[in-house]
Amino acid sequence: MTLVVQMPRPFRREKPLQAAKLAAVVVTLGYAVGVYVGIVPSESITTLLVVPLLGLGLAIAVVVETLLAGVRTVRDETTVGERLLARPWYTAVRTVEVLSVVLAVALFGALVVWIPSGPMAGPGAVWVFFVVVGMGLLAFGGSLLRTLAEYYRYRRATTS
Repeated sequence: MTLVVQMPRPFRREKPLQAAKLAAVVVTLGYAVGVYVGIVPSESITTLLVVPLLGLGLAIAVVVETLLAGVRTVRDETTVGERLLARPWYTAVRTVEVLSVVLAVALFGALVVWIPSGPMAGPGAVWVFFVVVGMGLLAFGGSLLRTLAEYYRYRRATTS
């Protein structure tokens, strides 16, 4: 049984960043779960580091995207408040995305500062690994929420 979910081609053309983020999150989570469960053969646990690494890359993309949207909003003739209040649900979803990735990166930075230098015992290292994976999942969750909201808006606009 094969499950194939395909995004419409116009969505990928009109919103390439959102389509790429959605595809990256779905493929990475599918791969990581497959490795963890044992469906995807893997000799090394380091393949599970894909989640935190892609989470960091996703966080960088979201922050840059938000900064560029902020610059466009400031350059626009409407005020920032008018623009944010025009679509309150979208603003809320975008805020959740930004806060989740910024929180994940801030927690990672705090974890790096908090971890003592030198060798770490096995249980401590495993705990740190799962915390870092959790931070990646936090970034994925916020980004997934935003990309699904973008896709929903796109589908509503094209069907009406």
